[in-house]
Amino acid sequence: MNFPALENKIYFDTARSGLMSDELLKWRKDHEYQFFLEGSQFRINHDECFDKTRFEINSFFNSPDSKTFLSQNFSIGFNSLIKIIKKDSKVMMIKGDYPSIIKQIMSSNLEYFFIDNSWDLENQIINGIKENNPSVFVFSIVQYIDGLLIDLDFIKKIKEQFPSILFIADGTQFFGTKFFEFNSSKIDIIISSGYKWMLGGYGNGFVSFNKSISLDHFIDNLKFQDLFDLFEPGHLDTLNFGSLCFSLNKLSKYGIKKIENKINVLSTYAKKKFQEKNLLDDKIIKRKIHSNIFNIKGCNLIYTELLKHKIICSKRGEGLRLSFNFYNTIDEIDILMSKI
Repeated sequence: MNFPALENKIYFDTARSGLMSDELLKWRKDHEYQFFLEGSQFRINHDECFDKTRFEINSFFNSPDSKTFLSQNFSIGFNSLIKIIKKDSKVMMIKGDYPSIIKQIMSSNLEYFFIDNSWDLENQIINGIKENNPSVFVFSIVQYIDGLLIDLDFIKKIKEQFPSILFIADGTQFFGTKFFEFNSSKIDIIISSGYKWMLGGYGNGFVSFNKSISLDHFIDNLKFQDLFDLFEPGHLDTLNFGSLCFSLNKLSKYGIKKIENKINVLSTYAKKKFQEKNLLDDKIIKRKIHSNIFNIKGCNLIYTELLKHKIICSKRGEGLRLSFNFYNTIDEIDILMSKI
């Protein structure tokens, strides 16, 4: 895959938006040109595009039997999901998690509580469950501000220990960075936008139900067939979802484990360099595992300096967020370190 945006900048901002490959651009141009030529006839077989996209999503997560629904982004999919959760549910959330999770639960009339987003997050999770007895746990696999990665082996064990809790995971900052097998993860529902690490561009995402999920957590008389009307009302855009399908196919052919290995090398190197300059919060330093997203200590002056040298990142929380993808290099990290 080739990414022309990398020709004139160092791009450490996939956590904000993934890049578009020239292959995807060509596919999108061809797609729109066919619509330009054919008009309404272009969409006669549009269901094939959406079926192919669902198939590609399930294949990407090694779970062909998952029940997957297309959504324009995480927030829309999550908002629709909340509508069918039983109204007497109690929801556990992580402080400082993705705002769309927190705001939508808080405005839903569902009972909720928070656990601390601390270095020992897994302990906070187990204590929160034992002390408050939630029926639903909603969480981002990777925290969007500082890149804290929840231990998915821990999640699997907790789900086995508390099988009656509904586990809903936001994978927007995770999917596309590591190998993930949905069925064996024990997570009940995964939701994600496709424009970050899956490189699908904007306007696409999905909600996927594990094949083993029970409908006991949802409103009475709900059937899986009802979920198509809930998550996919009206028209879907073949350009947006076709783009996600195209990119997932490309990532699969490139090799998700190859991507994971490259990202791990970059992240390990970056963490070491950041620690040497005392740029990381103790919360991240203490953890055994971490993602490919880092929030380093930095002010507006440093941010402006990086932009001046065409090093792209984001201001998040109290620092600067840098994220590393397979199209980044060790040399680029060295250049970054010379500027901060």
